[in-house]
Amino acid sequence: FPRNPMIRWGYVATKFAQVLGSLFYAYYIFVRLCIPQFRNSSQETFNLRGLVLCIFNSILPGVLILFLVFFAFLHCWLNAFAEMLRFADRMFYK
Repeated sequence: FPRNPMIRWGYVATKFAQVLGSLFYAYYIFVRLCIPQFRNSSQETFNLRGLVLCIFNSILPGVLILFLVFFAFLHCWLNAFAEMLRFADRMFYK
């Protein structure tokens, strides 16, 4: 495999900071959008209308968290380790 001659530690730190920021943002989404929705539904009696509303109100936060997981793992985490291992194929198109 082709290798880069040196590791850019600033780039690695930036990617790990982005992973940490994504985790904090996912936590914020859970606390502000998901948990209150399910906390309110647990105090009511079960009905189909409440279940459907709870599901529909959780779709947007779920999609946001899904995008954050893809960004944090597939982009930031794997690029940070590719840089630390000096893997040069990530610059294939340059």
